[in-house]
Amino acid sequence: MACFWLKSQETNVKIPTTQERDGVVFYKIQVFIGEISWNIPHRYNDFFELHSKLVSDHGVAKDILPSKKLIRSKCPEFIESRRQGLETYLQKVLKFLKLTMPRVFLEFLDFHIYDIFFLVQSLALKFYSEADVCLS
Repeated sequence: MACFWLKSQETNVKIPTTQERDGVVFYKIQVFIGEISWNIPHRYNDFFELHSKLVSDHGVAKDILPSKKLIRSKCPEFIESRRQGLETYLQKVLKFLKLTMPRVFLEFLDFHIYDIFFLVQSLALKFYSEADVCLS
């Protein structure tokens, strides 16, 4: 299990590759916390939704997400350029939000599955919201 709060200085995100499935490009994110790492595939629309929430609720700069262009979106050069832009975006957001780590960002990167603190926090929220069902 990872522990972000103990290894925050050793935390990084990268997007080393992409994968196309059913005509949709997925950007394969690698999250590193110390020696622990995991992968998450996300499509551009997932980044766009995340960015909208982070801009409106957490003060992330509006102009740091690569633009949503539909023309030539399947061109290998465009995909590579966007991959690099999305990697830079995630690194900037991680640096900006490192002290607050909002839930929407944590869940986008699957911290609630792989990081012990956020996993326990998610379980506590689940038990709190479903207490009546659990106790009956």
